[in-house]
Amino acid sequence: MLKKGEDGFNRLPNDVNLGKNRRLIIKAAELDHLGGVQTFGYTVEEQTPPRNIDAKKATELGVNPSDKYNLLKMGESVPTDDGTGVVKPEQVLLEELRARKLAVLSDHRRVPPPMAGLCRNADFLVHEATLRMEDGVDKIKIRGHNTAENAGIFGGEMGCEVVALNHFVSAAVSEDAIETLLAEARRGNRNRSQIISSYDFMEVWIPRGGFNFYNLPLNSSKDKGK
Repeated sequence: MLKKGEDGFNRLPNDVNLGKNRRLIIKAAELDHLGGVQTFGYTVEEQTPPRNIDAKKATELGVNPSDKYNLLKMGESVPTDDGTGVVKPEQVLLEELRARKLAVLSDHRRVPPPMAGLCRNADFLVHEATLRMEDGVDKIKIRGHNTAENAGIFGGEMGCEVVALNHFVSAAVSEDAIETLLAEARRGNRNRSQIISSYDFMEVWIPRGGFNFYNLPLNSSKDKGK
């Protein structure tokens, strides 16, 4: 959605000219696919959400809901409504929410360090699963694609909450084949992430503050997209 900047021009939500109104930060780095074939990965991260006000506590301290709450969210102390005291932000601000991050990796056989660093702690990672481990390292190098198990390993090492497998070969679109890829990814991941299979036009809701699954049981392919 376009957003009008202070200069009157409509801008994308990641436009640096939006200043404090910039909502998204989009970054990219190169992947290792095939010699002479350049591919990229991308991350989309929101600005750190402003902390909410504990309205009950603020009212008890003498500040009723008003524009003063916006000042408190910006880190400014405000006078009480009767003018006899001062309320500081740290007295009424709730816990800070983590910014949500999405990472999407296109075709690749290896994720170089710059792109790997961008993926760290992503809420949702899209990673290809073209090959199986039985295909071997040589096939990874020749075809320029990766395995489901490596997707799980990478997602776990990068601290990603959800790893969504994609880029399946035509022979791997049956339910049994998808279950096999999911099992390989989970084996590599060691229960550090939720592992799901993706599909065309898939929509995923990432809650405010991001995912935090702790040690919940892993999804099955029948739960994909939830």
